[in-house]
Amino acid sequence: MTNDDLQKIRVAAADKEDVEFELDRAELVLQEAVAEALVHGEDIAVVAELAELPVEDVAKLAAQDAAPGSVLPF
Repeated sequence: MTNDDLQKIRVAAADKEDVEFELDRAELVLQEAVAEALVHGEDIAVVAELAELPVEDVAKLAAQDAAPGSVLPF
């Protein structure tokens, strides 16, 4: 195995970690947006449609008790 091979592995692992971080962050932002919309009285079916999620998943997201505004979008 060459140093180039090792470097490719390091870069690939770092890229994967970065994507996982961004996915986690996107999930938090979505959770907060869903919770905030529901607190403001938006219909859960409308929120589910906009989020492209089943109503049950939206209910689960809202139940996780996200604090609106704690994760800022880009």
